[in-house]
Amino acid sequence: MPRKPSIPKAGRKPKAAAMSPHNFGAGAGYEAARYNGRRSFLWLSPAQDQRRDLTPAKRAELVKKLRWGERNSGLVRQMVGDLVTYTVGDGIRPQAHTEDPAWNATAEAYFAEKSRRIDITGRYSFNDLLRIAERRWVLDGDFFLAKVRDGRGAAKLQGIEAHRVGDPEKDVPARMHDGIQFGAYGEIVGYNVYRSDGSSRLILAQAMMMVHDPEYISGARGLPLLQHSWNDIQDAMEMMALEKTAVKDHADIVRVLKRAGGEFGPDLASELASNPNAANALGQNLGGKFMALEPGEDLDLKASNRPNSNFDPFMRLTKADASLGVMPLDFIDPSQINGASVRLTVAKMDRIAGRHQQILIDSVCLPTWGYIIGDAIARGELPSIDGWEKVSWTTPKRVTVDAGREAAQDRADLEAGLKSMSELYSERGMDFKEEMSRRAQDMAYILELSKTTGVPVWMLYKPGFNWLQQGMQQGSENPNQFADSADVNTPPPSNP
Repeated sequence: MPRKPSIPKAGRKPKAAAMSPHNFGAGAGYEAARYNGRRSFLWLSPAQDQRRDLTPAKRAELVKKLRWGERNSGLVRQMVGDLVTYTVGDGIRPQAHTEDPAWNATAEAYFAEKSRRIDITGRYSFNDLLRIAERRWVLDGDFFLAKVRDGRGAAKLQGIEAHRVGDPEKDVPARMHDGIQFGAYGEIVGYNVYRSDGSSRLILAQAMMMVHDPEYISGARGLPLLQHSWNDIQDAMEMMALEKTAVKDHADIVRVLKRAGGEFGPDLASELASNPNAANALGQNLGGKFMALEPGEDLDLKASNRPNSNFDPFMRLTKADASLGVMPLDFIDPSQINGASVRLTVAKMDRIAGRHQQILIDSVCLPTWGYIIGDAIARGELPSIDGWEKVSWTTPKRVTVDAGREAAQDRADLEAGLKSMSELYSERGMDFKEEMSRRAQDMAYILELSKTTGVPVWMLYKPGFNWLQQGMQQGSENPNQFADSADVNTPPPSNP
């Protein structure tokens, strides 16, 4: 029976044989598996489940640091703010898809009415909660929304931040990790939530929505999206602060007064000794500090070279390392790119925002629709209908860099049948049915106006066409004669 290989414990140095550069044993073909004393990450934990790697203490430390960065780092606020803007923006709206258009319109209007103050505190709308959820799971790793009811029994949502979910202080149940209760097969059974008085209660899984981006099948809680960037973020803040201090020090100019020979006269010496403010009289007029020196004494004033030409590129590299894995730095600061690079950067950000939107739709939007509309059906406020749970969501307008070029391509795709009208409207952040209804009302008004005024329809819906000039070209000396003789149903003349 082959011998079971030993696994080194975390924090223990490998044996001397493993550190030898001449060790050509098992795994000798993998240089990354060799020990190297010049590397900074010497003590690596063994490969294990993510629940063991991300302990509650480590996760709480990450949340604490990133919340501090949110309050003090412009880079953090910019990245998180862009994600919130392009993911949620002005809101994500539902579109029901039953076979009854009237029921769809009624259900959408009902959801819009209930979502205005859907938060249990009455302060936040549904889209407010989506924006908060996006911001918090990016920084904290996860965010929770509980399905609750207010004092009148109305269906509401309650936001719960990451620090409110954790193990109870005493008698931690079996199969509970970091506030999440698992079942025998690894399924989530419930969440332990801390109350304001220090106690806690278990909320069942079907009553809770957890927003996070899972990276491991063995994980329990979400990992902050910026956790890998924190050291670079802190380095950038510290270097900028030190450079500012250096610039201020060099800006505080010291002026030196030298005499041609001999010592200071008794009047000047006594004045300087008895009145310290006299030494700074010149400095008050010229700026900086004043200093008087005896002959033979000298104090050099070093010329400032802070910040130098290498500082900005180095800071950009540090910020780029911090933004990798979150969004392209060129999207935050596009000053050094142009042309195709701009389009590639915007396309990457569009994919990132689309992925975040899908996380919110799957984790929050779909369960909330089922909760609010299902409750309305149970109460008799909406009639029950087959497929009432079928719904899609209209996201904000996609980020773009060349609106004219993309609009022309959209029209070409629409004419070729490569893109549907509903998809086109959705990409622009508009509801297809709502826009078609508005368009139908506009056309009905145009038809009615054409009948009452006798003006041809094409003259009303095609205002950019110079029909008066076209009438002159057809031989009419009076442009009004062409308009008066035109019938309502007369098709528009061809463009010259």
